[in-house]
Amino acid sequence: MVCKTTKAPYQGAFLKKYLKISRDFKMKKLLAFISLVLVLYFGARFYLAITRPNSDYDTRVQITIPKGASLKTIADKLEEKNLISDSLAFQIYSRWNNLATKYQAGEYIIPSNLTFSEIANDYLLHGKSREIKVTIPEGSTIKQIDKILAKKLLIEPGEFEKCTNFCDLGFRIDSLEGYLFPSTYYENRENFSSKKFIQRLYNTFRQQIKPYQKDISESGHTLNEIVIVASMIEREAFGDSAEEKAMIADVIWKRINDGIPLGIDATTRYELNEWQRPLYSEDFAKDSPYNTRRKRGLPPTAISNPGLDSLKAAIFPRKNEYYYYLHDSQGKIHFGKTLEEHNRNKYNYL
Repeated sequence: MVCKTTKAPYQGAFLKKYLKISRDFKMKKLLAFISLVLVLYFGARFYLAITRPNSDYDTRVQITIPKGASLKTIADKLEEKNLISDSLAFQIYSRWNNLATKYQAGEYIIPSNLTFSEIANDYLLHGKSREIKVTIPEGSTIKQIDKILAKKLLIEPGEFEKCTNFCDLGFRIDSLEGYLFPSTYYENRENFSSKKFIQRLYNTFRQQIKPYQKDISESGHTLNEIVIVASMIEREAFGDSAEEKAMIADVIWKRINDGIPLGIDATTRYELNEWQRPLYSEDFAKDSPYNTRRKRGLPPTAISNPGLDSLKAAIFPRKNEYYYYLHDSQGKIHFGKTLEEHNRNKYNYL
């Protein structure tokens, strides 16, 4: 006789309960683990975002915070400009430090290698940048740079020009015209100094020209001659390609070497400080060293502060057969080998 056994009802229920508890425990462990991972992730993300700059470079970024902008709008703009890496983290930081409603509208220029604290406390709470963007266009003269700085309210009119003549700059040079490198600079509003700015422009010029010192010494020309020719190229060929500037440079050097007056009207404009109005015959009547219609050779100083392309053109002129050039009303350049050809170009294009 075979006996058939069966499990007691309570044994099955116990097993089910045990399995449910086991599953719940495993699920809780999994949820706890996931929660821990999320906490660690967002904690690390928040910590790194607030303590580390978004960039190792101090590139300046211009940003506008409109009046009435929300904290989210401000944070999103900062992230869009790559000034911060995490908009949400910046919002949390701002609320945690009771700054959410204290940021000021305004135009800012902010270096890209700042922390949250530096961006908030050094800029956004004040409504203005410590720095101001100053652009010196290629071909600017010392007088024009002075006007740019005065317009930015960094100096009183005439202060910069006066400093180029009388400040003790730590170096000696007959004329600074031509040696102040045109570029975009960022200057502190609170401690701006004409003297320091001149030194900065001059040092930038030295840095830009340094790679070509050997080429200059082998060119048969002095640095000052190179600078003067480059300054005329900048004014004569404004907007032309680097290749055309190099061709103009060769025309200038040839005319100097052959004793032919340069006939560059920009030198007279420089002396008169008249860059817009038409020039008349009486403007060229004066026997002046800047009157290159009459005087052979170079003017006594540069007539502008040239950019690197014009400096390189003066150092590396592109050899050609031309002795004349002019620009038509569209700005296109036309070269001539002879005076007769030049006169035809005048008839056809002017």
